[in-house]
Amino acid sequence: MSSHKKKLLIIILFSQLLYSATAEQVEHYLSISSAEEELLLLESQFSQMQSGFSQDGNASENKTYEMELISIRFRDYLQTHLSENEMDEVLQTYKNVLFLQFISARNDKSFDQNETDTYINTLKEDPESETRKALVEKISQEINDKESMIQIFDELMKPLMQNAKGGDKLDDATMKKRREAYMKAMVESSKKETLFATRDFSMEELDTLLEIAKTTAIDHETKAVFGATAYALQEFFLSMASRYDISKH
Repeated sequence: MSSHKKKLLIIILFSQLLYSATAEQVEHYLSISSAEEELLLLESQFSQMQSGFSQDGNASENKTYEMELISIRFRDYLQTHLSENEMDEVLQTYKNVLFLQFISARNDKSFDQNETDTYINTLKEDPESETRKALVEKISQEINDKESMIQIFDELMKPLMQNAKGGDKLDDATMKKRREAYMKAMVESSKKETLFATRDFSMEELDTLLEIAKTTAIDHETKAVFGATAYALQEFFLSMASRYDISKH
């Protein structure tokens, strides 16, 4: 290997080391955020989906995916796609009391869908709530980046459908419609979730929360977490493809 190539290789390796967050940072982040909890919830939901998928009768294709790999892949992606400085910025955000209150409210599993719908219907009947709804929608857009959300469809749902029974019959137009329907549902769901989670926040607190949501730290976190989720679940989704029948979904 030439001297020039050796120097280039050293620079590349060194830059990768500089770019990566530390394992300790990642573990700290997972301990104070809801990222891993939400990943495990997705894992549980998708595991249940398998039982509803049509079986092809080939036992060799119905192997159980090693679920612990999902968490390993999730951690690996976060560490390699966030720099040490970026992760420091994210961790600093979690020292903000208002932001922590929002995260806690968003992850409150004690309420049900009926309660959420009732609250949102109440807002619809109140003309003065339009300002609040517009502000919360901006917050939702910041913390649920559209490009990051569509990554979930492109890297998980699309490969699943393409490799499933009947997937070869899906044309581009049909896939585009499914992609648009998925995106519409995700945006609406995220907006409702954020509206309900911030129901007890004052307008001043919502203004502050929006400023937090606009920071580069939240942008880094959002993109990294959505990307990590897609990466962590890729192999799992492909393992389910043989059990998935397009005609039934």
